[in-house]
Amino acid sequence: MKYISDIDRSFIENKYHLQSEPFNPLSRFAYHGVMCDYTEGLDDSQMRAALSELYEKTRGEDHALIKAKAFAFVLDNAKIAIDEHDYFPCLYNWGRPLDGIFINRWQKELFESIPGLCEEIDDFKSSGIAEMWLDTNHVVPDWRDILSLGFAGLLERAQSYHEKYRLEGSLDEKQEAFFSSIEIEYEAILRFVKRLYDYASSHPTEKSELIKKSLDTIYRGKPQNTFETLMLMYIYFLLSESVDSFQVRSMGHGIDRTLWKYYKNDIKNGTFTRDEIKGFLAYFMLQFSAIGNYWGQPMYLCATDFDNKTDISELTYDFLDVYDELCLYNPKLQFKITPETDKKLICRVLDMIRHGKNSFVLCCVPGITKSLMSSYGTSLEEARDCDISGCNEMHVRADEANMISSVANLSKAISYVFDNGYDTVLGKQMGLKTGDVSDFTSFDEFYEAVMKQITYIIDRILCMARKYEHFVAEVDPSVMLSATMERALKKKVDAYAFGVKYPTSSILLNAFATTVDSVLAIKELVFDKGEATLTDFKNALDNNWEGYEILHRKALGAKLKYGVNDKEADMYATAMFNKIAVYITGQKNSRGSIYKTGVPSTTHFLIHGRTTKATPDGRRMGEELSKNTAPVIGTERNGVTGTMLSAMKTSMWLFSEAYVLDLMLHPSSVQGDDGLEAMYGLVMNYMKNDGISIQFNVFDSKMLRDAQKNPDKYKNLQVRVSGWNVLWNNMSKAEQDAYIVRSDGLGK
Repeated sequence: MKYISDIDRSFIENKYHLQSEPFNPLSRFAYHGVMCDYTEGLDDSQMRAALSELYEKTRGEDHALIKAKAFAFVLDNAKIAIDEHDYFPCLYNWGRPLDGIFINRWQKELFESIPGLCEEIDDFKSSGIAEMWLDTNHVVPDWRDILSLGFAGLLERAQSYHEKYRLEGSLDEKQEAFFSSIEIEYEAILRFVKRLYDYASSHPTEKSELIKKSLDTIYRGKPQNTFETLMLMYIYFLLSESVDSFQVRSMGHGIDRTLWKYYKNDIKNGTFTRDEIKGFLAYFMLQFSAIGNYWGQPMYLCATDFDNKTDISELTYDFLDVYDELCLYNPKLQFKITPETDKKLICRVLDMIRHGKNSFVLCCVPGITKSLMSSYGTSLEEARDCDISGCNEMHVRADEANMISSVANLSKAISYVFDNGYDTVLGKQMGLKTGDVSDFTSFDEFYEAVMKQITYIIDRILCMARKYEHFVAEVDPSVMLSATMERALKKKVDAYAFGVKYPTSSILLNAFATTVDSVLAIKELVFDKGEATLTDFKNALDNNWEGYEILHRKALGAKLKYGVNDKEADMYATAMFNKIAVYITGQKNSRGSIYKTGVPSTTHFLIHGRTTKATPDGRRMGEELSKNTAPVIGTERNGVTGTMLSAMKTSMWLFSEAYVLDLMLHPSSVQGDDGLEAMYGLVMNYMKNDGISIQFNVFDSKMLRDAQKNPDKYKNLQVRVSGWNVLWNNMSKAEQDAYIVRSDGLGK
């Protein structure tokens, strides 16, 4: 069945950027609505000028109050529209207008106020050691309270707490500003909803009556049906993501479970038919495709109850039907699964994957539960019922405010061992002085030096992060979010400033397999076989392997590689992985909680690769590093089985922020019933061994080469990257080549 007309789909796909024009998805906020008929409000330059004037007028006030006033100004003056081809509104000023004028300035002022911090952070970024920032882009609000109270109810609840504490005389100036900022923002949200209602009333279309009714309901209270719920969720997302600068990284606590009671009542009462609701889902999901941010908009299905049963309904299958029919890759869908999850559902997802719909990740509840309970002491209920956020991160529902403090490049430790802590890219001492590598007489000495460099890098990252991360609520007050977190209201403090039970921080790790394989190459070629010296390797790396072609071939072809189920290689990989995870996990942050760690490489396997000199595994400077927990490209000589067996020897549950296993399969291996059964077996075996998250690419290198030569034939070809999908045609040739190399051996 067709869930949306061609003309409506075309309109939505061009809503925020014209498909006929170049588009940079990494600059997802650097554009605005283009298709709608905007008849009121300020354009971008007018908005910037007005906000700059407001910035000058409010200097010296509490940052939460300033942000709330700016937020309200944008909502009162932004260009808006509702078009006949869409059920959801359009906001013209999409480009996070508060960032450049307020939030970025506040961060700059903060960093400059801490002696030496800016220089140290810049050095880490320039040299490719790590990237550090104040992250507010992994937020999951309390959707239960948002939907059960509505915007008006959230405002009333905040006002009630405000009045209670005011009468008690227990509010200081900062706490007074906290409540006032929430009231300013939520009063502005209600005015914004009323503006949308008035626009829909004055622009009658076939869809406007339903839109008007939903907006009227949302303005007065909480949603009553499926469409109104989707409308409220989208408006919350739109305003949080675009104006309040907090990226909403999950829609609902299991979007199928969140919508289920409305869906069930609608069908029972005849409010909407099942096909009508599928149509609403189509329009809803296409909004995120239209926005088109590079990392994709996540939403998960199959939420898990305390009894370890997944919530699956006909609505779960409806989401899949619509997603399949529309052939989407954004939003990206995550599935929480347990050993009891209906095999039929898992196989449906796997069948879509093997037919080119790669934008899925399967998140295994047993491993997640063990991870969260062990790493920072959540209850069993909190762990099982956690939210999947972003790519595949795991956060306690409605009571965790996690910020990612850094993405660290483990492979820099290898360079520092060879250069005695001197950074040849930056031209200064950045690592430990572990001695002249040519003087090392044993592998144990080399290995110890690598681990010392890694822990030294992590220590420096933690030291820097602790200096600034507890100021996150001053740099970017989470006003809109905090109103949804009742604990923050009770504690009278911003959700990101100790207002939730778990104000955690995360250090993500990049280039794991590159680092392991580099250590193993030294072990095998220098100390086991004596085919080269450490001096030979140092000279080769200094010259980017030029003139050392024989040694280069030996390094590339070394037997000891992570991801091939080699007992000795995996012993070292596991020891390194586990030691690093244990070293980070549980260390105290400066926000009253702990550090978590995870291995989503995001785009840093490319970014860090540009500034990381050649490594002993045979990689040249500038080439990409390994990503997530995947083996180095071209080393998977024992196929997917070797990759999985190596990964499962590590203690995956130690990575309480995220752990994802990337598997690449040849189409011939997943054909027919036997192929589907094989995929299902991989997933279940992974889950049985405490696996956390698993994702797939199903590729034929012959097809990829053809796609590279004939891009017009493959406009819908999807590639699973780190924790999201991209279209093959949107990748650089270098990125495409890497996938071709990795897929070359799959059919052998």
